[in-house]
Amino acid sequence: MLHRLRLLFLLVPVGLSGCVGLSLVAGTRQRPVGTTLGLHVGDNGLNKGGVTTADALRLWGEPRRKAVVGLQQRWQYRADELAWRGAQVWLIIPVPLLLPVGHKKVTLTFEEDQLQGYTIDDARERFFGFFISNYDSKTWLFNEGDGSGENDPSCHGAYGCY
Repeated sequence: MLHRLRLLFLLVPVGLSGCVGLSLVAGTRQRPVGTTLGLHVGDNGLNKGGVTTADALRLWGEPRRKAVVGLQQRWQYRADELAWRGAQVWLIIPVPLLLPVGHKKVTLTFEEDQLQGYTIDDARERFFGFFISNYDSKTWLFNEGDGSGENDPSCHGAYGCY
């Protein structure tokens, strides 16, 4: 009887937490940010209206790379945010096992000297295990959550975007 009570006291907190499993943070994906620029690389929304290449140069300076693809110019900048990769073990609370692997990249796409949009590199996150979340009706997740932002468009996970 004492062994059953101990087992019950061990299993109840795990069941109450709603999160038991593993999430892998790996790879990259381009997350759309918007069509306006802020004062710093990665900021959005301070410069409203049509943003030109001259505006981008004035606000963010020269890009690290420039490429022309068809009629589009693609400018790549290095963001101040670190890019993290690794895994998280979820046992009542998430235990991050993540390492910084460099900085995120921001890509501006121009066509006819007008900003068409910009993206930032984020990691893809895959979940394996038992998770209860407020944005998904699924409870058991196996190889779910490709990091597309489909379930979480604002990219607020346990620790934000990777």
